[in-house]
Amino acid sequence: MKKRQNNKNIRELVIKNAEELRLVRTNIGFINRDMKSLMLTSYSPAEGKSTLVACMAATYAQQDKKVLIIDADFRRPTQYQKLELSNQQGLSMLLQENIDAELYDFIQDTQFPNVYLLPAGPLPPNPTELLEKNLFQQVIKETTDIFDLVLIDAPPAGIADTQIVANIVDNVLVVVEDNRVKKAQLKQTIHVLEQANATIIGFVLNKVKRKKRSSSDYYYNY
Repeated sequence: MKKRQNNKNIRELVIKNAEELRLVRTNIGFINRDMKSLMLTSYSPAEGKSTLVACMAATYAQQDKKVLIIDADFRRPTQYQKLELSNQQGLSMLLQENIDAELYDFIQDTQFPNVYLLPAGPLPPNPTELLEKNLFQQVIKETTDIFDLVLIDAPPAGIADTQIVANIVDNVLVVVEDNRVKKAQLKQTIHVLEQANATIIGFVLNKVKRKKRSSSDYYYNY
């Protein structure tokens, strides 16, 4: 029952925030129309980053784009729950050199048309070392060759794993929860990502309360 509720929430959020999600998609397109890989991160956990990843995937797929979500948050994977799928195997196993398997063995269809998931998989003992391997760069290259867009759900920006991913992908989008993250913390997030040579494409202010609407909305800015 819990998994159904998660999926229902994603569908409801895509519908409720359709205008805002399309605006994010459009603004990103203005900045980098040729973008193939986009990592989403935040300053701290539970700012709504993973939910936004799933919502954006569904929104891009509405343009008949083939979209892959890669859950690179080994320590706190959530995409498999949001999309009602399994986390028994995934990226962590794909990056093990002793695993004899192909990329498609780990990619799962979702209930959203044109949206696919490469889950994080079981927690490895060495997540940072796995992402540092050339094999992870190969995964990004191969998936961007196959899919129109690859969205990477990464841990908060201060984690070493995130800085590794940020250095590889085309662009980075930072999710900021309204009235939670302080200016100094946001500056710290930007600094950490810039140290990793990340290309920050913008910021999404999440859980914004509007005067005329009681629902939470997304607001994009760069």
